[in-house]
Amino acid sequence: MSNLLLTKNIGSMSAAVLISRFFGLARDIIFAGFFGASYVADAFNVGYQIPNLLRKLFGEGALSASFIPIYSEVTAKKNRSEQISFALNILSLLTAFLLILTIIGILAAPVIVRIIAPGFSTPAHQLTVQLTRIMFPYLLLIGLSSTLISILNYHDYFFIPGLSSAFLNMGMILSLLLSTSFGAITVEDKVIFLAGGVLIGGILQTMINFPLLAKIGYRVKLSFRLQNKALKDLWTRFLPGVIGLAIREVNLVADIILASFLIPGSIAALQYGNRLMQLPLGIIGISAASAVLPLFSRYVTAKDWNKLSQTLRFTMLTLTYIMVPVTVIIIGLGKDIIRLLFMRGAFDQFALEMSYRALLFYSLGLLFYSLTRTIIPVFFANKDTKTPVKISAIIVATNIVLNVILMQFLQHAGLALASALSAMIHYFVLMRVMKKKIPLISIKSFHRSTFIIISVSLGILIMIRSTSSLFPAQDFFGLLIKIIIYLTLSIFIYYPLTYFLKVEYIGRIKDIVTKKFLSN
Repeated sequence: MSNLLLTKNIGSMSAAVLISRFFGLARDIIFAGFFGASYVADAFNVGYQIPNLLRKLFGEGALSASFIPIYSEVTAKKNRSEQISFALNILSLLTAFLLILTIIGILAAPVIVRIIAPGFSTPAHQLTVQLTRIMFPYLLLIGLSSTLISILNYHDYFFIPGLSSAFLNMGMILSLLLSTSFGAITVEDKVIFLAGGVLIGGILQTMINFPLLAKIGYRVKLSFRLQNKALKDLWTRFLPGVIGLAIREVNLVADIILASFLIPGSIAALQYGNRLMQLPLGIIGISAASAVLPLFSRYVTAKDWNKLSQTLRFTMLTLTYIMVPVTVIIIGLGKDIIRLLFMRGAFDQFALEMSYRALLFYSLGLLFYSLTRTIIPVFFANKDTKTPVKISAIIVATNIVLNVILMQFLQHAGLALASALSAMIHYFVLMRVMKKKIPLISIKSFHRSTFIIISVSLGILIMIRSTSSLFPAQDFFGLLIKIIIYLTLSIFIYYPLTYFLKVEYIGRIKDIVTKKFLSN
């Protein structure tokens, strides 16, 4: 039953994220056509990342990871009214904190940009400061939205919350398309309009969650109760989580700092590659992580270690089954996909080569990014936020060392490869520590299924590489037909072979990939 519920939740979340990622992809296509791999694109990406870095710390990751287990405990021990009161208290305090942080960020933008992108030229620095100040209030909006989504996920609402980021992308797309109509002529003027679209989208993606909250009994009101046991417990778990995420986000900051010293367009190329890699990661990997945390928390509260073990194993094998062939498709068809999506306007051959190299090396860590996002919630559900912090510190140090070494040989692509290698190391360390720290969790080996998945996927890669010359066309429709043919062939090779060779959970995995997409 637990696997059926998990399949339903992952499927619902994945369908919503698929729609959101579609709009995100449309946004990236339009963005690439307007700005290519230029200093303007670099400036926007840095300005947009600054509030997002803080959002991941205070509005999302650590808060959600600490909040959900306590929210689950309040549910089990007290009534719905007390549960809602606890959540409103957290939301009120979060609003006040993020508002103060936003004001500080706007005032300190020149200093922050100088720290994050020290290698920027004067024009790039000045534009980034301006964009940062416009977009900083997005921190408040997305911080609240992320916590609202966590609440709704706990109550098994996944589709509408997962759809919320589609509204952010809509706001950005419309602002960019309408920029010329409002007198934006230069690329600098247009990117400022785009920054305004971030705020419009942020408002929309926050508001979409309110009808569902009302449905489960929430009413919008401020509530500040500092003397609260649940709040104290949250703070105790939240602080190590923030430190852990801060350590982990050092990776992104280090990438930006180092890339700012490389040739102009390096940050944009990393962003294009990362965004494409995030498509499958967001649709399946992040959706799975969002779905398992509430479920894991319930099992830990009930001390049902058997169900927790079964669910974790099922999720990990599902991710392996999906992410390995996706990685192969990216390696084999990545350049064609980038050419199809972005090759127009300001996006030239230079931008193509830069972006593909970033995508290629990022994709090597795709499976491990997904698996770590699934294992970390086990620690959080077990009320252990300190262990992931310690592990993250080791991984960040490893990543920075790899960054400095590999960028000497591969330039910006070295930064992407360092991230992939760090993700792999992170996964193996987490697995080893989890088995030691939580011995009641027992995950039966699925090496045989993994071997089959990798073998069939490599066969598909060989097929793509050996026959790619049969499709020399470089125009839009020629590339589209080529990609569709290879994707279709890959599916018709991969699924029957893995089914015939008896990969575990194959029927349930198929439900995640097909049934829930169709039902939503």
